Amino acid sequence: MKKSLIILTVFYLAFIALMPKENLYYTLLNQLKKERVTITQESLSDNLISLKGENISIFYDGIESVKADSFSVLPLGIYNKFEASGVGAAKELKKMFKFSADTVNITYAVWDYKNAHIYAEGDFGTVEGTLDILEQKIRLLLDPSPMFEKSPMIRQYFKKSEEGYIYESKIN
Repeated sequence: MKKSLIILTVFYLAFIALMPKENLYYTLLNQLKKERVTITQESLSDNLISLKGENISIFYDGIESVKADSFSVLPLGIYNKFEASGVGAAKELKKMFKFSADTVNITYAVWDYKNAHIYAEGDFGTVEGTLDILEQKIRLLLDPSPMFEKSPMIRQYFKKSEEGYIYESKIN
């Protein structure tokens, strides 16, 4: 039994290390193009366990919408994590959306197969939430900063409740 467990563990670790992470990333990019989303990056590196990228730009319908300094993806199968830093609106949209996020984390674990968990922290405050994968609903709870309180542009998307500011939406 012990020997079988060791063999399975070594096989699992080898699978993660040898997984073609860059190929999976480019497959995802091709799928996103169908949704009119394009992602560009300055560099991309696979370091056995995770995939990392730097200077990322996200375009929607050809308009640069979001920029990020870096991202990393940790695909362990039973636990997966996406982390981005220095996330903010692109130059054209900065006038409307002046907020930026120092960190954005999205985690998914098989023991909570129905939900992906979201956490972001930035000059807007902190956001925690879930993406219900089966029902395709996103729910975010914002603990706002004083800067957020003064911005009607972003605040219009959040409803004030007893818990704080809540954003709920169905993803199509």
